Amino acid sequence: MRSYPARFLISFLLLLSVPLANAGARPSVVFLSPDDSRFWQLVAGFMEAVAEDLEVDLEVQYDRESHRFSYLRMAKDVLAREEKPDYLLFMCKENVTESMLRLADGAGVKAFTFNTDVPDGARARIGTPRTVLSGWLGHLSPDNIAAGRTLVTLLGKQAEQSGLASGPSIPMVALSGTRDSSAGKDRDGGMLAAAVQQRSQLLQLVYANWSGELAREKTEVLLERYPETVSIWSASDGMALGAIEAARHAGRIPGLDLLVGSVDWQPEALDKIRSGELLVSLGRHFMGGGLALLLLHDYHHGRDFGDMSPDYVFRYKLEPATRDNVEWVQRIMDPKNWSAIDFRRFSRVGETETGKTVPDSDAVLDAITGALAGQRADTVARRE
Repeated sequence: MRSYPARFLISFLLLLSVPLANAGARPSVVFLSPDDSRFWQLVAGFMEAVAEDLEVDLEVQYDRESHRFSYLRMAKDVLAREEKPDYLLFMCKENVTESMLRLADGAGVKAFTFNTDVPDGARARIGTPRTVLSGWLGHLSPDNIAAGRTLVTLLGKQAEQSGLASGPSIPMVALSGTRDSSAGKDRDGGMLAAAVQQRSQLLQLVYANWSGELAREKTEVLLERYPETVSIWSASDGMALGAIEAARHAGRIPGLDLLVGSVDWQPEALDKIRSGELLVSLGRHFMGGGLALLLLHDYHHGRDFGDMSPDYVFRYKLEPATRDNVEWVQRIMDPKNWSAIDFRRFSRVGETETGKTVPDSDAVLDAITGALAGQRADTVARRE
Protein backbone atom coordinates (compact mmCIF):
# COMPACT_ATOMS: atom_id res chain seq x y z
CA MET A 1 0.00 0.00 0.00
CA ARG A 2 1.22 3.45 -0.88
CA SER A 3 2.07 5.67 2.12
CA TYR A 4 1.51 9.45 2.09
CA PRO A 5 3.55 12.16 3.83
CA ALA A 6 1.99 13.61 6.96
CA ARG A 7 1.48 17.01 5.34
CA PHE A 8 -0.90 15.49 2.77
CA LEU A 9 -2.93 13.86 5.54
CA ILE A 10 -3.09 17.21 7.35
CA SER A 11 -4.22 18.91 4.13
CA PHE A 12 -6.94 16.29 3.70
CA LEU A 13 -8.22 16.87 7.23
CA LEU A 14 -8.22 20.62 6.62
CA LEU A 15 -10.32 20.07 3.52
CA LEU A 16 -12.87 18.18 5.58
CA SER A 17 -13.05 21.08 8.02
CA VAL A 18 -14.25 23.56 5.34
CA PRO A 19 -18.03 24.09 5.72
CA LEU A 20 -19.99 22.32 3.02
CA ALA A 21 -22.28 25.36 2.79
CA ASN A 22 -19.51 27.16 0.96
CA ALA A 23 -19.94 24.89 -2.04
CA GLY A 24 -22.91 26.81 -3.39
CA ALA A 25 -22.13 30.30 -2.12
CA ARG A 26 -20.40 33.07 -4.08
CA PRO A 27 -17.35 34.24 -2.13
CA SER A 28 -17.14 37.98 -1.44
CA VAL A 29 -13.69 39.59 -1.51
CA VAL A 30 -12.58 43.14 -0.80
CA PHE A 31 -9.22 44.07 -2.30
CA LEU A 32 -7.43 47.07 -0.81
CA SER A 33 -5.19 48.57 -3.47
CA PRO A 34 -2.29 50.54 -1.93
CA ASP A 35 -2.62 53.32 -4.53
CA ASP A 36 -4.25 54.12 -7.87
CA SER A 37 -1.10 54.00 -10.00
CA ARG A 38 -1.00 52.42 -13.45
CA PHE A 39 0.45 49.21 -12.01
CA TRP A 40 -2.27 48.74 -9.40
CA GLN A 41 -4.97 49.51 -11.94
CA LEU A 42 -3.55 46.65 -14.00
CA VAL A 43 -3.60 44.40 -10.93
CA ALA A 44 -7.23 45.29 -10.22
CA GLY A 45 -8.29 44.95 -13.85
CA PHE A 46 -6.82 41.47 -14.08
CA MET A 47 -8.49 40.51 -10.80
CA GLU A 48 -11.85 41.67 -12.14
CA ALA A 49 -11.46 39.44 -15.20
CA VAL A 50 -10.62 36.45 -12.99
CA ALA A 51 -13.43 37.22 -10.55
CA GLU A 52 -16.01 37.34 -13.34
CA ASP A 53 -15.16 33.84 -14.54
CA LEU A 54 -14.92 32.38 -11.03
CA GLU A 55 -18.18 34.03 -9.91
CA VAL A 56 -16.45 35.92 -7.10
CA ASP A 57 -18.02 39.12 -5.81
CA LEU A 58 -15.01 41.45 -5.90
CA GLU A 59 -14.86 44.98 -4.54
CA VAL A 60 -11.76 47.09 -5.21
CA GLN A 61 -10.87 50.07 -3.04
CA TYR A 62 -7.95 52.37 -3.92
CA ASP A 63 -5.94 54.15 -1.25
CA ARG A 64 -5.57 57.49 -3.01
CA GLU A 65 -3.58 58.88 -0.07
CA SER A 66 -0.97 56.13 -0.58
CA HIS A 67 0.06 56.02 3.06
CA ARG A 68 0.26 53.12 5.48
CA PHE A 69 -2.07 54.75 7.99
CA SER A 70 -4.71 55.57 5.37
CA TYR A 71 -4.36 51.94 4.24
CA LEU A 72 -5.01 50.78 7.80
CA ARG A 73 -8.01 53.10 8.02
CA MET A 74 -9.47 51.54 4.86
CA ALA A 75 -9.18 48.10 6.43
CA LYS A 76 -10.86 49.28 9.63
CA ASP A 77 -13.77 50.74 7.65
CA VAL A 78 -14.33 47.48 5.75
CA LEU A 79 -14.09 45.35 8.90
CA ALA A 80 -16.54 47.60 10.74
CA ARG A 81 -19.32 46.96 8.24
CA GLU A 82 -22.47 45.22 9.36
CA GLU A 83 -22.23 42.91 6.34
CA LYS A 84 -18.58 41.95 6.16
CA PRO A 85 -16.88 40.30 3.20
CA ASP A 86 -15.76 36.70 3.40
CA TYR A 87 -12.18 37.65 2.57
CA LEU A 88 -9.89 40.67 2.77
CA LEU A 89 -7.03 40.79 0.27
CA PHE A 90 -4.24 43.34 0.70
CA MET A 91 -0.56 44.14 0.27
CA CYS A 92 1.84 44.03 3.21
CA LYS A 93 3.08 47.42 4.40
CA GLU A 94 5.59 48.26 7.10
CA ASN A 95 4.15 48.94 10.58
CA VAL A 96 0.50 48.16 9.74
CA THR A 97 0.45 44.60 8.36
CA GLU A 98 0.20 42.95 11.77
CA SER A 99 -2.56 45.32 12.88
CA MET A 100 -4.58 44.68 9.72
CA LEU A 101 -4.25 40.92 10.07
CA ARG A 102 -5.21 40.98 13.75
CA LEU A 103 -8.21 43.21 13.04
CA ALA A 104 -9.43 40.86 10.29
CA ASP A 105 -8.93 37.83 12.49
CA GLY A 106 -10.86 39.45 15.32
CA ALA A 107 -13.70 40.43 12.97
CA GLY A 108 -14.04 36.90 11.64
CA VAL A 109 -12.92 37.90 8.13
CA LYS A 110 -10.34 35.65 6.52
CA ALA A 111 -7.32 37.48 5.11
CA PHE A 112 -4.81 36.82 2.35
CA THR A 113 -1.71 38.96 1.81
CA PHE A 114 0.22 39.33 -1.42
CA ASN A 115 2.72 41.17 -3.65
CA THR A 116 5.31 42.13 -1.00
CA ASP A 117 6.94 40.10 1.74
CA VAL A 118 5.63 40.20 5.28
CA PRO A 119 7.71 42.81 7.17
CA ASP A 120 10.32 41.32 9.50
CA GLY A 121 8.77 42.76 12.65
CA ALA A 122 5.33 41.38 11.88
CA ARG A 123 6.76 38.00 10.90
CA ALA A 124 8.59 37.76 14.23
CA ARG A 125 5.32 38.23 16.15
CA ILE A 126 2.72 36.43 14.05
CA GLY A 127 4.86 33.92 12.17
CA THR A 128 3.41 32.41 9.02
CA PRO A 129 -0.23 32.05 7.98
CA ARG A 130 -2.47 29.89 10.22
CA THR A 131 0.02 29.69 13.08
CA VAL A 132 -0.79 32.57 15.45
CA LEU A 133 -3.76 33.87 13.41
CA SER A 134 -5.98 31.10 12.03
CA GLY A 135 -7.87 33.54 9.79
CA TRP A 136 -4.74 34.55 7.91
CA LEU A 137 -5.05 32.00 5.13
CA GLY A 138 -1.96 32.54 3.04
CA HIS A 139 0.65 34.81 1.54
CA LEU A 140 1.83 35.19 -2.05
CA SER A 141 4.68 37.30 -3.39
CA PRO A 142 7.20 37.43 -6.22
CA ASP A 143 10.83 36.64 -5.48
CA ASN A 144 11.99 40.25 -5.42
CA ILE A 145 15.50 39.37 -4.23
CA ALA A 146 15.99 37.20 -7.31
CA ALA A 147 14.50 39.96 -9.47
CA GLY A 148 17.03 42.52 -8.23
CA ARG A 149 19.84 40.08 -8.87
CA THR A 150 18.59 39.10 -12.32
CA LEU A 151 18.35 42.71 -13.42
CA VAL A 152 22.03 43.30 -12.59
CA THR A 153 23.00 40.14 -14.47
CA LEU A 154 21.07 41.05 -17.62
CA LEU A 155 22.43 44.61 -17.66
CA GLY A 156 25.96 43.30 -17.21
CA LYS A 157 25.69 40.71 -19.97
CA GLN A 158 24.36 43.25 -22.44
CA ALA A 159 27.10 45.72 -21.51
CA GLU A 160 29.69 43.07 -22.31
CA GLN A 161 28.03 41.99 -25.55
CA SER A 162 27.65 45.57 -26.80
CA GLY A 163 31.23 46.53 -25.96
CA LEU A 164 30.28 49.02 -23.23
CA ALA A 165 32.16 47.04 -20.57
CA SER A 166 35.65 47.92 -21.73
CA GLY A 167 37.16 48.36 -18.27
CA PRO A 168 37.51 45.97 -15.32
CA SER A 169 34.05 46.95 -14.03
CA ILE A 170 30.68 48.13 -15.33
CA PRO A 171 29.76 51.48 -13.73
CA MET A 172 26.11 51.42 -12.60
CA VAL A 173 23.72 53.71 -10.75
CA ALA A 174 20.53 52.49 -9.09
CA LEU A 175 17.06 53.93 -8.47
CA SER A 176 15.02 52.47 -5.63
CA GLY A 177 11.51 53.20 -4.37
CA THR A 178 11.00 54.05 -0.70
CA ARG A 179 12.93 53.03 2.39
CA ASP A 180 9.87 51.40 3.99
CA SER A 181 8.90 49.22 1.01
CA SER A 182 9.64 45.54 1.53
CA ALA A 183 9.56 44.96 -2.25
CA GLY A 184 12.05 47.78 -2.72
CA LYS A 185 14.28 46.48 0.07
CA ASP A 186 14.32 42.99 -1.41
CA ARG A 187 15.05 44.19 -4.93
CA ASP A 188 17.81 46.41 -3.54
CA GLY A 189 19.24 43.48 -1.60
CA GLY A 190 19.40 41.28 -4.67
CA MET A 191 20.99 44.11 -6.64
CA LEU A 192 23.64 44.80 -4.00
CA ALA A 193 24.58 41.13 -3.68
CA ALA A 194 24.86 40.70 -7.45
CA ALA A 195 26.90 43.88 -7.88
CA VAL A 196 29.48 42.53 -5.43
CA GLN A 197 29.62 39.12 -7.10
CA GLN A 198 29.73 40.40 -10.67
CA ARG A 199 31.63 43.08 -12.59
CA SER A 200 29.04 45.79 -11.97
CA GLN A 201 30.31 48.68 -9.86
CA LEU A 202 27.53 50.43 -7.97
CA LEU A 203 28.37 54.12 -8.02
CA GLN A 204 25.34 55.27 -6.02
CA LEU A 205 21.89 54.09 -4.94
CA VAL A 206 19.21 56.77 -4.58
CA TYR A 207 15.54 56.67 -3.52
CA ALA A 208 13.00 58.19 -5.91
CA ASN A 209 9.78 57.18 -4.09
CA TRP A 210 8.53 55.23 -7.14
CA SER A 211 8.08 58.59 -8.92
CA GLY A 212 9.03 59.02 -12.56
CA GLU A 213 9.45 62.77 -12.12
CA LEU A 214 11.70 62.42 -9.09
CA ALA A 215 13.68 59.69 -10.86
CA ARG A 216 14.20 62.04 -13.80
CA GLU A 217 15.52 64.78 -11.53
CA LYS A 218 17.82 62.46 -9.61
CA THR A 219 19.12 60.74 -12.74
CA GLU A 220 20.12 64.11 -14.22
CA VAL A 221 22.25 64.70 -11.12
CA LEU A 222 23.68 61.17 -11.17
CA LEU A 223 24.71 61.32 -14.82
CA GLU A 224 26.38 64.68 -14.29
CA ARG A 225 28.18 63.32 -11.23
CA TYR A 226 29.10 60.01 -12.86
CA PRO A 227 29.48 60.56 -16.62
CA GLU A 228 31.13 57.13 -16.89
CA THR A 229 27.81 55.40 -16.05
CA VAL A 230 27.07 52.47 -18.35
CA SER A 231 23.87 51.09 -16.81
CA ILE A 232 20.90 52.27 -14.76
CA TRP A 233 19.20 49.73 -12.50
CA SER A 234 15.64 50.75 -11.60
CA ALA A 235 13.29 49.07 -9.11
CA SER A 236 10.26 50.08 -11.21
CA ASP A 237 9.30 50.90 -14.78
CA GLY A 238 7.90 54.29 -13.79
CA MET A 239 11.26 55.42 -12.44
CA ALA A 240 13.05 53.90 -15.46
CA LEU A 241 10.92 56.00 -17.81
CA GLY A 242 11.99 59.11 -15.90
CA ALA A 243 15.62 57.99 -16.08
CA ILE A 244 15.40 57.50 -19.86
CA GLU A 245 14.07 61.03 -20.26
CA ALA A 246 16.91 62.40 -18.12
CA ALA A 247 19.49 60.45 -20.10
CA ARG A 248 18.27 61.85 -23.41
CA HIS A 249 18.33 65.35 -21.92
CA ALA A 250 21.95 64.74 -20.88
CA GLY A 251 22.91 63.81 -24.42
CA ARG A 252 23.05 60.06 -23.82
CA ILE A 253 21.41 57.51 -26.12
CA PRO A 254 19.51 54.88 -24.06
CA GLY A 255 19.97 51.51 -25.66
CA LEU A 256 23.25 52.45 -27.32
CA ASP A 257 25.65 54.14 -24.90
CA LEU A 258 23.53 53.61 -21.78
CA LEU A 259 21.54 50.56 -20.67
CA VAL A 260 18.41 50.77 -18.51
CA GLY A 261 16.58 47.87 -16.86
CA SER A 262 13.59 47.82 -14.55
CA VAL A 263 10.62 45.93 -13.07
CA ASP A 264 6.84 45.93 -13.66
CA TRP A 265 5.89 45.16 -17.31
CA GLN A 266 4.04 48.47 -17.57
CA PRO A 267 2.65 49.05 -21.10
CA GLU A 268 4.66 52.26 -21.53
CA ALA A 269 7.83 50.39 -20.59
CA LEU A 270 7.06 47.64 -23.10
CA ASP A 271 6.85 50.33 -25.79
CA LYS A 272 10.33 51.52 -24.74
CA ILE A 273 11.62 47.94 -25.01
CA ARG A 274 10.20 47.73 -28.52
CA SER A 275 11.97 50.99 -29.47
CA GLY A 276 15.21 49.77 -27.86
CA GLU A 277 15.49 52.48 -25.19
CA LEU A 278 14.74 50.08 -22.33
CA LEU A 279 16.72 46.84 -22.24
CA VAL A 280 14.50 44.74 -20.01
CA SER A 281 11.55 44.83 -17.63
CA LEU A 282 10.87 41.98 -15.21
CA GLY A 283 7.25 41.25 -14.55
CA ARG A 284 4.05 39.22 -14.46
CA HIS A 285 3.33 40.13 -10.82
CA PHE A 286 0.35 42.16 -12.05
CA MET A 287 -1.30 38.70 -12.08
CA GLY A 288 -0.58 38.12 -8.38
CA GLY A 289 -3.98 39.37 -7.28
CA GLY A 290 -5.69 37.12 -9.82
CA LEU A 291 -3.74 34.11 -8.57
CA ALA A 292 -4.68 35.00 -4.98
CA LEU A 293 -8.36 35.12 -6.02
CA LEU A 294 -7.99 31.72 -7.66
CA LEU A 295 -6.60 30.28 -4.42
CA LEU A 296 -9.37 31.87 -2.34
CA HIS A 297 -12.04 30.64 -4.74
CA ASP A 298 -10.76 27.08 -4.46
CA TYR A 299 -10.48 27.34 -0.67
CA HIS A 300 -14.04 28.67 -0.46
CA HIS A 301 -15.32 25.71 -2.45
CA GLY A 302 -13.55 23.10 -0.35
CA ARG A 303 -10.19 22.80 -2.11
CA ASP A 304 -7.61 24.13 0.34
CA PHE A 305 -4.13 24.91 -0.98
CA GLY A 306 -1.99 23.44 1.79
CA ASP A 307 -0.73 20.69 -0.51
CA MET A 308 0.63 23.39 -2.83
CA SER A 309 2.65 24.96 0.00
CA PRO A 310 2.84 23.36 3.46
CA ASP A 311 3.37 26.71 5.21
CA TYR A 312 0.76 28.49 3.02
CA VAL A 313 3.43 30.86 1.70
CA PHE A 314 3.82 31.07 -2.07
CA ARG A 315 6.64 32.63 -4.04
CA TYR A 316 7.03 32.91 -7.79
CA LYS A 317 9.60 34.18 -10.27
CA LEU A 318 9.40 37.35 -12.31
CA GLU A 319 10.06 36.91 -16.02
CA PRO A 320 12.01 39.24 -18.34
CA ALA A 321 10.39 41.15 -21.16
CA THR A 322 12.99 41.93 -23.83
CA ARG A 323 12.99 42.91 -27.47
CA ASP A 324 12.96 39.19 -28.32
CA ASN A 325 9.65 38.45 -26.59
CA VAL A 326 7.94 41.83 -26.13
CA GLU A 327 5.09 40.98 -28.52
CA TRP A 328 4.39 37.83 -26.50
CA VAL A 329 4.36 39.88 -23.28
CA GLN A 330 2.10 42.54 -24.78
CA ARG A 331 -0.46 39.87 -25.61
CA ILE A 332 -0.37 38.79 -21.96
CA MET A 333 -0.96 42.40 -20.90
CA ASP A 334 -3.86 42.97 -23.31
CA PRO A 335 -7.20 43.13 -21.40
CA LYS A 336 -8.95 41.79 -24.51
CA ASN A 337 -7.08 38.53 -24.01
CA TRP A 338 -8.05 38.45 -20.34
CA SER A 339 -11.70 38.27 -21.35
CA ALA A 340 -11.00 35.72 -24.10
CA ILE A 341 -10.08 32.86 -21.79
CA ASP A 342 -12.04 31.19 -19.03
CA PHE A 343 -10.07 31.32 -15.78
CA ARG A 344 -12.11 28.45 -14.36
CA ARG A 345 -9.77 26.24 -16.34
CA PHE A 346 -7.01 26.99 -13.82
CA SER A 347 -9.13 26.21 -10.77
CA ARG A 348 -8.62 22.97 -8.86
CA VAL A 349 -12.34 22.73 -8.24
CA GLY A 350 -14.23 20.46 -10.64
CA GLU A 351 -13.08 18.43 -13.59
CA THR A 352 -10.20 20.53 -14.87
CA GLU A 353 -6.71 19.60 -15.97
CA THR A 354 -5.34 21.76 -13.16
CA GLY A 355 -7.59 19.96 -10.69
CA LYS A 356 -5.90 16.66 -11.47
CA THR A 357 -2.47 17.90 -10.40
CA VAL A 358 -0.78 19.56 -7.43
CA PRO A 359 0.85 22.60 -9.09
CA ASP A 360 2.95 25.29 -7.48
CA SER A 361 2.41 29.01 -8.00
CA ASP A 362 4.96 29.23 -10.83
CA ALA A 363 3.25 26.36 -12.67
CA VAL A 364 -0.16 28.04 -12.43
CA LEU A 365 1.21 31.38 -13.64
CA ASP A 366 3.08 29.63 -16.44
CA ALA A 367 -0.18 28.03 -17.59
CA ILE A 368 -2.05 31.35 -17.42
CA THR A 369 0.63 33.32 -19.27
CA GLY A 370 0.86 30.61 -21.91
CA ALA A 371 -2.87 30.78 -22.49
CA LEU A 372 -2.95 34.58 -22.57
CA ALA A 373 -0.11 34.73 -25.07
CA GLY A 374 -1.80 32.15 -27.26
CA GLN A 375 1.19 29.82 -26.99
CA ARG A 376 -0.97 26.80 -26.18
CA ALA A 377 -4.33 26.85 -27.88
CA ASP A 378 -5.46 23.80 -25.92
CA THR A 379 -5.42 25.79 -22.68
CA VAL A 380 -7.63 28.55 -24.04
CA ALA A 381 -11.35 28.24 -23.46
CA ARG A 382 -13.11 30.71 -25.74
CA ARG A 383 -16.49 31.91 -24.59
CA GLU A 384 -19.47 30.72 -26.60
